[in-house]
Amino acid sequence: MIFVVRNIIMSALITVSFTVGFGCAVGDYVQLHGNSGSGAIDWETPLTDHQFDLFPDGAGYYGYGHTPYGRTPYGRGQSIRTPGYGHLPCGHHPYGHGAVVITASTIVTMCGSYIFGFAAFDSAGNAHAGAPGEVTVAVHIAPPPPTPLTFNAYNQTTQNLTLDAA
Repeated sequence: MIFVVRNIIMSALITVSFTVGFGCAVGDYVQLHGNSGSGAIDWETPLTDHQFDLFPDGAGYYGYGHTPYGRTPYGRGQSIRTPGYGHLPCGHHPYGHGAVVITASTIVTMCGSYIFGFAAFDSAGNAHAGAPGEVTVAVHIAPPPPTPLTFNAYNQTTQNLTLDAA
């Protein structure tokens, strides 16, 4: 899993992505879970109700190694007794089969050590035994800008400067 943090005014936009791997079927989906900045992930309550389809619009598992290109002489190999690119181990992982990337974003407004993970479910809503993993994101939100100060008075004898909030 990978993440990207983009600071916005008094908050941060966190984007979490992962590549759908093997063991999933059409109709399977994931939901984003988190820990709200401290502790363990709350696997009972997703951060949103959105269900991310693992095979959106029928996409997935149709990559380079098993496309028509992977079935050409280049993909099958041009010499005798060689399997070719599409039928070698390289053609049998997500790059060769195709990959769908699931991306979810959330906005946080407090500093913390956020942990995110996707819980996977089959089409009937049964939880998968495994999940794509977890990622920890340390977020530090910049404080608000200070209130502007204006000059009020200066006492030369005591060298006291008095400023007022604008």
